[in-house]
Amino acid sequence: MAYYTGYVVIPHQTYFQWRFNTEGNGYNFDSQHGCQCYDLAAEFWWNVGFPAGYPIITSSSAYTMWDNRLSNVSYNGVTYFDLVENVSDIKQGDVIVFNYNQVNPYGHVGFADVDYASWTPDPTQPYEFPILSQNNQGTPDPQGGAYTNIHGYDIRLFLGAFRYREWNQSPTPVITNASKFPWVLYARKLRQRRGI
Repeated sequence: MAYYTGYVVIPHQTYFQWRFNTEGNGYNFDSQHGCQCYDLAAEFWWNVGFPAGYPIITSSSAYTMWDNRLSNVSYNGVTYFDLVENVSDIKQGDVIVFNYNQVNPYGHVGFADVDYASWTPDPTQPYEFPILSQNNQGTPDPQGGAYTNIHGYDIRLFLGAFRYREWNQSPTPVITNASKFPWVLYARKLRQRRGI
């Protein structure tokens, strides 16, 4: 467990690498209000190639990341993210933006820890979708918020999500049962060498 202020380089070639390197740590890039959910998103945007100050939000509210979505997908002519507008299309690693409610007027942001299609809700908490984020159920930060952890968040508050293109471009390897190696010829040659 470590605590970081400012922007820090975090390995992120895959979502699993990002999760492994952030879970349990606290990130407070702006040195204000402790470990907020937006701090982790800001670290990610900076790590993938955006300058300081992204993703853009207004009124210190995480839910406005979605209001500013067109400004938050690209920088300097490079499009880093695709937008996900349907909750059923959520894939692992997508950065989900949640709306505000009566308890939390700021909204929330976190990384989907599973595909929505393969998620099996807990019957006792059927709307708690698993995400990786800060400022919810993690180790409390004395300055405010909480460290990065995986927890459930009310999926009914889904506004939209950002899908990092680099994580979405690796094709799933095709596994076939048929080997292209000529095992029959190899076995015959081996038997000939042994004089069998």
